[in-house]
Amino acid sequence: MTPLEALVEIEAIKQLKARYIRFGDARQWGEFAATLTEDVTFLIDAAPRASPDHNAVIEMQGRDDFIAAMEVLLQGVKAVHQASLPEITITSLTTAKGVWWMHDWVQLPSCNFKGWGHYHQEYVKVDGAWKIQRSHTTRLRVEEEWL
Repeated sequence: MTPLEALVEIEAIKQLKARYIRFGDARQWGEFAATLTEDVTFLIDAAPRASPDHNAVIEMQGRDDFIAAMEVLLQGVKAVHQASLPEITITSLTTAKGVWWMHDWVQLPSCNFKGWGHYHQEYVKVDGAWKIQRSHTTRLRVEEEWL
């Protein structure tokens, strides 16, 4: 792969991540699903939670199960996610890794949540399109304002 070809692939991954953020926050689940592989794995170290008693760690596998869970968990929730400063490495013609700085604000009925950290992701090219295959969200700081 030439340096120019690598830049084209990196830009395609940036566009993928932009769609992932936009469709997730807008709850456009069909479009959101198109950004993920069927066997996607999610690990979130410090997720927003409905009460201080709930576990803040979420670990899930499978696109359909993850989206079904998000549809239920995000009922009545407002969320805004930001991702920037990507560090993307093309590891083969069909695989890549990336780390993104992230900030999110999630308004639940019981809590206002703010988080700062990183998305660590792995990508795979399927039928000519990049998709997220693994996503690990780490947070360096969390603020929870219980209502």
